[in-house]
Amino acid sequence: MRAGIAHGSGGKAARAVMQAVVLNARREIVLESRPEPELRSDQVIVEVDLCGICGTDLHAPRMAQVYRGGFVMGHEPSGRISRVGDAVEGWEVGQRVAVNPNGNVCGRCVYCLSGRPNFCHQATMETALGLQMDGALAQRMAVFPGTLRALPASMGRLEAAWVEPTATALRAAVLAGDLKGAVVAVFGGGPIGQLACRIAAHRGADQVVLVEPAPERRRFGPASGADLTLSPAEAGGQLDASTVDVVFECSGSAAARAEALRLLTPGGVLVNVGAGPGGGFDPDVVLLKEITIRGSFVYGSEFDGAIELLARGDIRVDDLTTEIAPVEDALRAIDALRSAEVMKVFIAPNG
Repeated sequence: MRAGIAHGSGGKAARAVMQAVVLNARREIVLESRPEPELRSDQVIVEVDLCGICGTDLHAPRMAQVYRGGFVMGHEPSGRISRVGDAVEGWEVGQRVAVNPNGNVCGRCVYCLSGRPNFCHQATMETALGLQMDGALAQRMAVFPGTLRALPASMGRLEAAWVEPTATALRAAVLAGDLKGAVVAVFGGGPIGQLACRIAAHRGADQVVLVEPAPERRRFGPASGADLTLSPAEAGGQLDASTVDVVFECSGSAAARAEALRLLTPGGVLVNVGAGPGGGFDPDVVLLKEITIRGSFVYGSEFDGAIELLARGDIRVDDLTTEIAPVEDALRAIDALRSAEVMKVFIAPNG
């Protein structure tokens, strides 16, 4: 809820304030009162409907390279346009939108010009919403129009909120190549891992194996199309070496990366989605098996592809949604996510 209008000593009305989840200058995730965003002529204001808490957000305090302190967090938003700057064309008040947090591409760099906008420095390392610019864990956010994607009228509220994480998983699947008939292993049963399972099954994988240490998350495996759902210990004992065609590593675990190399067939593909410390990539195994290792960073056209998948109902996400909480409960939700007690929490800043 809007906290009200503050007035300065001179009688001039100050900007309204809103509750927001902020990575502060001390690199602590806190709840703060923040001024509502001002409208620039080249931006629009989006009233946030839902914003997911990403697994990466949990590690924001130690990720100074991409999460700059002092900004409102939240990079998985959906909402509705409430104001449009005078210089903005093609967007109208009231439109439902998903917001690509890495969509403010420059259009001039070598990466933009070669069709690889996910490497545009401006979009990913300077103006990414919720990382280097104020994001969506607040009632309203100011965005550049290049970040906006119109949503079909028939698209459900939850499906709209799942666009950004689905785009992340879809990017990994695209990088893996043709999955039809493949044996696929997914390490990490959080939201991205569950989506990777679902997309692999949708793209025709012959067998999908989910490896996840937390029992609370393993139980989602069958609904995600996993033919086998195992703990890491079970996987080590039950899965034979050189039997998997593609691995999606979504956990950020060095041990998982090492196990992935053991499982992959000669010529297999490892798509590294999860970030984490340590190695796990034995160069001798990579060499002897001719393993292809591909990093999966952000997304490009996959953001639009995710909208299509979700709008058609090809990928189910309602069962992965644990809770929709008010912004005042965001810190509690972050603690629950850190302990793997829940699968996915969305914040509804406007109720």
